[in-house]
Amino acid sequence: MLVGPTGSGKSSQIWTLPGRKFVYVFDPNTMATISGCDTDYVEFLPEFTEMDATLKGFNKGAKSDKPSGKAKEPTLYMRWVDHINDFEANKAFEKYDWLVFDSMTFVAKTLMDRQLYINNRYGDIEELGDYRVVGSKLADVFGTISSLPINIYSTGHIQTYEDDKTKKVVTQIMLPGKGRTMLPLSHTDTWEARAGDKAGTYEVKTVPEARGLQEIRSSMKGLKPVEDVTIKDFSKAENFGIGALIARSKKHAIH
Repeated sequence: MLVGPTGSGKSSQIWTLPGRKFVYVFDPNTMATISGCDTDYVEFLPEFTEMDATLKGFNKGAKSDKPSGKAKEPTLYMRWVDHINDFEANKAFEKYDWLVFDSMTFVAKTLMDRQLYINNRYGDIEELGDYRVVGSKLADVFGTISSLPINIYSTGHIQTYEDDKTKKVVTQIMLPGKGRTMLPLSHTDTWEARAGDKAGTYEVKTVPEARGLQEIRSSMKGLKPVEDVTIKDFSKAENFGIGALIARSKKHAIH
């Protein structure tokens, strides 16, 4: 699992994964990044009919901005569940080496939209209970997916905020509730992506620091605390980035 801010090179690492890949595309920016990459994929983006453009009043006596007519239904989550169940039932995963989710931030958004819809609050502000339900379901679903006999690569975003009480700056993965802690544990390695000091270079942090994201963990052998994952030649992408780290780790384990 590779997490980091926008533009930190997470999706580009799909190019470096060795073997055949199947990508679940949830991020609308993914296709521009993997265009030309030898991979199969399916896009799961909201349909126009799922768009909710109403404004939300929160003052006492605020007017309703909901349009007349039938309420819009977000179906993206259910469509994806049907697809992955069919894929597994037909053993379609067997011809791939990697199953990719880009990104988990948008996967969580599809769950939240569905959660609000079934509670007749689609388009409203999320509540604490919503985050708990969605986080728990996300952890359950991905726990099952991680048991599939295939390598999994997933991306996500992070956010930094200052705790109102302690004034401590906290960095967290942008996932709701239980999903924030359980998804990193479902992966053998959870790293933080970031842009390098030089333009066009990228790095991953493989160990946590005293300050910053604490969910970072590694199982690969022989890694430095910070590794260069810049893809210097996309025609030979598997020789760089995460692909190169996997190959190096295997050699280190043998010796």
